[in-house]
Amino acid sequence: MRVLITMGPTREPIDSVRFISNASSGKMGLALAKEGKKRGHEVVVVSGPVGVEIPDEIKVINVKTAEEMVNSTLGELRGGYDLMISAAAIADYSPEELREGKMDSSKEVVLRLKPTPKLTRLAREKFPGLFIVAFKAEVNLPEEELLERAGKKLTEENLNLVVANDIGRNIFGSEKTEVWILDGKEVRHVPTADKASIAGDIWNAIEAAMPFFTH
Repeated sequence: MRVLITMGPTREPIDSVRFISNASSGKMGLALAKEGKKRGHEVVVVSGPVGVEIPDEIKVINVKTAEEMVNSTLGELRGGYDLMISAAAIADYSPEELREGKMDSSKEVVLRLKPTPKLTRLAREKFPGLFIVAFKAEVNLPEEELLERAGKKLTEENLNLVVANDIGRNIFGSEKTEVWILDGKEVRHVPTADKASIAGDIWNAIEAAMPFFTH
């Protein structure tokens, strides 16, 4: 099976030295890539700037901005893939303009932001037969509301699976996490564990849900 996984953060430049980003480490995406490779799948990773080491046997496409991640992922998917796992924390907004040079830090600055393209929506529009797994990260929400928002994403974007997590409980970069896996029929809670173990549970859910996967 051909698998494309996005991982890590994106950086949206403000000027020549500053950018908007988040603290995503890429550890979950890397764990998913390693687990997929262990299960015999062909894995390609589209990665934002991360500090984790990706094994040489996994092809990596390095990107920085949300636009680069979206364009590179969609371009790679044209080569024919069975599965996309969108584990990257792609920035939701980017500055409307890039200011050349370094802004004067003694002056007040007002930034106007614009929404970035939504990768999972575009992937579904362009590749209707692709099996798509997305992550839905929220902060300090009651479980019911977290699952409601994840379920809304699953339905509205016509996704196959959504993995929900609360980064208020398990912050970006942590070694462990807790997730809920939604497929439109049931919700499976995976209690806090190391990310390698969580990746195994997510892969089990994927392989159980993919209609052509042979067990």
